[in-house]
Amino acid sequence: MDKGTTNSGIPVFGEIIKLLNKQEINNIAAQTKANRYTKRLDAYQHLVIMLYASLGMFESLRDLELGFLSAATRMNHFGLDYMVRRSTLSDANARRTPEFFEAVYYALYERFKGILADSRPVTGIKGSLFIMDSTTISLFSQVFRGTGRNAINGQKKGGAKAHTVIKADEDAAVFMNITDAATSDQSLLKGLFRRLPNGSYITFDMGYVNYEAWQEFSDNDVFYVTREKKRTKAAVLETHGIPEEEQDTIVSDEIVELKWRRRIKRPMTAEELSHRRGRRPKSGIVMITESKSGTHKCRRITKWKDNREEGTITFITNDFTTSASVLCEVYRRRWQIETLFKRLKQNFPLKYFLGDNQNAIKIQIWVSMIAWLLMLVVKRQVKRKWSLSNLMTAVHILLNSYVGLYDFLNLPEGQWIKIIESRLPPDDGQQQPTLFPEMRGPNLENNKTRSYLQTVSS
Repeated sequence: MDKGTTNSGIPVFGEIIKLLNKQEINNIAAQTKANRYTKRLDAYQHLVIMLYASLGMFESLRDLELGFLSAATRMNHFGLDYMVRRSTLSDANARRTPEFFEAVYYALYERFKGILADSRPVTGIKGSLFIMDSTTISLFSQVFRGTGRNAINGQKKGGAKAHTVIKADEDAAVFMNITDAATSDQSLLKGLFRRLPNGSYITFDMGYVNYEAWQEFSDNDVFYVTREKKRTKAAVLETHGIPEEEQDTIVSDEIVELKWRRRIKRPMTAEELSHRRGRRPKSGIVMITESKSGTHKCRRITKWKDNREEGTITFITNDFTTSASVLCEVYRRRWQIETLFKRLKQNFPLKYFLGDNQNAIKIQIWVSMIAWLLMLVVKRQVKRKWSLSNLMTAVHILLNSYVGLYDFLNLPEGQWIKIIESRLPPDDGQQQPTLFPEMRGPNLENNKTRSYLQTVSS
């Protein structure tokens, strides 16, 4: 598209990276030592290139290199001063620490979280609602440990797992941890209460069964809502009556007690070693296994499913005062994070990675999260309503175009009017031959197209 036909002096991608604070990113690079052993491709340029790859949906380093060659005249607008080769980028993906990109994501989230919230409050609860879940990203090789049994041929694909916590009124991760796919979901539960404000709520599925961690929530004024697993052994302490307005949906409301027990390993103390029989090991360290147990008091709510023929569903929570129907609605909001995972995998090339090592894979996942966050910010700043999928498609198509991004997103039809008006011949009073008789001359105030566009924009 001709640069002179629009009101934008930089391409769309240049407008997007304006949301980045270069000085802040350089400070993060210094803190994480991301520019150590770097000759020319610094951390900021690396981030910009990976964002270009993510938004352009490039599937290989070769495609990315060709994409930059086609946009060679736009390098200054991208914040780059030279053409990066795929070998240089491959080395950077293998050596630069993923903690830099993780820190950049959290810095951007802190800066923009004030505009990310939408109008989806959870009524009936006082604190903020957080949602926790994980998603597995299948990999082409055994870079990370995969889940399940080995295949018949003895080979098994690897996989990465993104353990994620989001806020219910946002579509961005509050924090995220990337592990191999074989890591249990419960790994994120331990100490999670330290990341959540007092009085807040968190909901998760049945994969996060850890009574000890649930007790930590209760001890630190954090409320949880989850599903009860089948064959859960619980001692009923109290049975509550069901209000009349909830009798059609709620089956039972009880206070129960759960017992937990686990084995832990610790090193023997010097005193215990002195009483130990037999020879002392050369290392001087002997591990001992102990049993730790406790109880957890919680509330169990059973309700009918939307289709009563399908039976009932049971929830566990440590909120003893909120109405049962409200807590059931809290768990229903858990599906929001499943939708987020689906959108991320649909709109970013997480099936194709630009490296075959753990470092490169983690970098690409974090860059995808950064790109997603920037798209959310753009969506919130545009007056016209766009679905994120359509917004991503528009950005992908116009990535190198000199089109005013926000002007286009607010009124896509208006950009076409500017192009048509600039390319029509001047009106010298004579009839101009055209394929579109209703568009004779640059002044389109009275034609059907202008009237239609004004109607759409209003």
